Amino acid sequence: WTVGLVQFFCWAAFLYMWNYSNGAIAVNCWGVDTSAAGYAATGEYQAAGNWVGIVFAVQAVGSILWAMVLPKFKNLKTAYIVSLLIGAVGLASVNFVHEQYLLFVSYFLIGAAWAAMLALPFTLLTNALEGSSHMGSYLGLFNGTICLPQIIAALLGGTILSLVGDSQPTMFIVAGVLLVCGAAAVGCIKVKTSENNR
Repeated sequence: WTVGLVQFFCWAAFLYMWNYSNGAIAVNCWGVDTSAAGYAATGEYQAAGNWVGIVFAVQAVGSILWAMVLPKFKNLKTAYIVSLLIGAVGLASVNFVHEQYLLFVSYFLIGAAWAAMLALPFTLLTNALEGSSHMGSYLGLFNGTICLPQIIAALLGGTILSLVGDSQPTMFIVAGVLLVCGAAAVGCIKVKTSENNR
């Protein structure tokens, strides 16, 4: 359940990144007015959409490189917290970046959180369940901690967007705060004593 709490914040944050990258980049780097009718059909918005594909590739490279760093940490929880905080900085920075190439830095940092999210929760869970006769049930519940947060975040997304002034770039601040909450929630996870020394 404690891993699930961390998962909730992390997957909600990434859902907002996926949903609002196009609009945020269009507003900040191409000057698109997303309140105008038909803005999604403009060439600038399409260019921003193309750039989203590029920065997502940069994020993937960042996650691969950070995945090679993760084993260097002696403590999985520390690795998890550091990774999520780096990702939070990357997400929040998107709100302030108005130069498309600087977004490479933001999304590279986001890749650190992505690498940790794909590896560490499952590792912590399987270590905790070692020898358990209910591993299958818990792994099924674990899959729910990926889907459910995104469903809830999607349902609340429109409301949160209106609360931040319909500003898609500001949703990256929200996403960054969610990752910080996820990093804080890692402290709730209890691991076996032997695990702390790995």
